[in-house]
Parts: sequence; C-alpha cells; structure tokens
Amino acid sequence: MSSMLEGSPMRPLVNRLTRWGVDAVYLLTVIAVLALAGRVVYSIIEILWHAPSYSAIVDVLDPLLFLLMLAELLHTILMALQTHHLPLRPLLALVLMAVLRHGVVLASTSALDTWNAAATLGGLFALTGLLAKLSSHNAD
Repeated sequence: MSSMLEGSPMRPLVNRLTRWGVDAVYLLTVIAVLALAGRVVYSIIEILWHAPSYSAIVDVLDPLLFLLMLAELLHTILMALQTHHLPLRPLLALVLMAVLRHGVVLASTSALDTWNAAATLGGLFALTGLLAKLSSHNAD
C-alpha cells in the first residue's frame, strides 16, 4: 500500500495541504498569543495608571509572568519543530516561571508563612540550581 502512495499524483498536493494546515495552525496560535499579549499589556498599564502601589505591582507581575510563559512555550515549540527533539533548558525555564508565578499569586493572596509558600520557595531554589548546573550541551 505504501508503494502505491509513493507514486501517487495526489501525494504532492496532500503534502502541500498538510504543510499549509500546520503553518495556518501555527499562525493562528501566534496571532492569539499576540492578541493576549496586547490585552495583558493594556491591563498592566491600566493597573499601574490607577493605583501605583506595592499591591498593584504584585498584581502586574502575575499577567506579565503568564505572558513570559506563553512566549517561552512558543519558543520551545518552535525549537522542537526545527530540531525534532524536545530541549530541556527551555522546559525547565518554563517550569521555573510557573513556580515563580505561583509564588507571586501566593504573595498577593495569602500569608507567606504557610507550607505552600515554603514548598514554592524550595521549588524555586531547586529549579534555579538545576538550571545553573545544567550543561551547556542541553542549552537552546
């Protein structure tokens, strides 16, 4: 059956349509992330314009870290598609940003003397150490 498909006149058309479909999905993803980025930047400006205080700055960090996580995720996906392997360092950086974002949310919503805050801080230290010790061979 595979030898029959290799010589098929429809194969180039199917390949082109498949590549076009993948490119279209990736373009839609980038447009959605850019639209979300615009909304996040607008929210940050609005928060800082109306109430520039410590709590407002902490409130701004949450969507900003979310935006950085989305950018890092797109970067990781692009690298994986280009190299056909999943790089470790960008994934660990993504997890580090997620834990840091969790810490920011904890700082803005609850007390920092809980076991959850201690576990978050421990996770930040562990991930930072792991990223620092990771060989440059596993880098981007």
